[in-house]
Amino acid sequence: MQNSTNMRILELLRFLYARTDENHPATVSDIIAHLNVKGIQAVRQTVYADTNALIDAGIDIVVAKSTQNQYFMGSRLFEYPELKMLTDAVASSKIISAKKSEELVQKLCCLTSTHQAEQLQKFAALSSRVKPHNEKVYYIIDNIQTAIGNHQQIRFQYYEYTQEKKKILKHDGYYYVVNPYALEWKNDHYYLIGFSLKHQKIAHFRVDRLTSVENLETYFMPIEGFDVASYTNKMVDMFTSESSKEVTLLCENELMRVIIDHYGEDAAVDRYDDTHFTAKIEVNPSGTFYGWIFKFKGKIKILSPKECITEMQQIAQEFI
Repeated sequence: MQNSTNMRILELLRFLYARTDENHPATVSDIIAHLNVKGIQAVRQTVYADTNALIDAGIDIVVAKSTQNQYFMGSRLFEYPELKMLTDAVASSKIISAKKSEELVQKLCCLTSTHQAEQLQKFAALSSRVKPHNEKVYYIIDNIQTAIGNHQQIRFQYYEYTQEKKKILKHDGYYYVVNPYALEWKNDHYYLIGFSLKHQKIAHFRVDRLTSVENLETYFMPIEGFDVASYTNKMVDMFTSESSKEVTLLCENELMRVIIDHYGEDAAVDRYDDTHFTAKIEVNPSGTFYGWIFKFKGKIKILSPKECITEMQQIAQEFI
């Protein structure tokens, strides 16, 4: 008797979790019909008693009292807007393959009702997304994260593309050995950040370009106080490992949002005149950094240092 009661309550909870939400409540008749399909006998009194037992146990079941009571799941671990953001992030990620994205979206959809899951799957359609073909990235990330937690060195090969879109290993298949410090999401890609024995300094590598990743049996001492966020914030792009410089920018007032988006609310800014402000940023002055300046068509200019102004002028001359 006890086992049949437990099974009835569990099946009732499954039904409410999967089939109901505030826009799709279930009547007592709906619940009884579902239980009967599952081979579980129930009457109105047992449904009332079972739902009250679940509510007493802390399950947020909302009861809309009327001539025929209606029930639905109230708060969940993730609310619909939160799941919407998560499924959008998975679907739009350029590092997660289409197959893995579909699997992750399906798992996220299990955290809400079937009605809301249908909406999530519809909005997260993957057919027109730019997705990688590397199915191993998911497992590479897991290996790297394990190495980071264990302070364990890793080695890997790195590939790039030819003009025919063929993958080739860099430096004739050279194996990079790295002390991994962090995995960081930047510019819609995942990067491994760590101390490269080849470069003898902190470097970063696109995770989706790694292959033959191996966790070594050698260990390292992490750098005290290494700030991953500070490192990545200096990189307008993640394609350069040059040393950083303090650059002063002259910006039109309307572009304060751009500076905050890229460098945060703690960026050092000062009023310049009624229509401009200056921003002092720590940045790696690469070609992409200058390209970023160019796209604002003069609304952002470099004030210092002189070598950055000169380099930008030389780049500009190449387009004339």
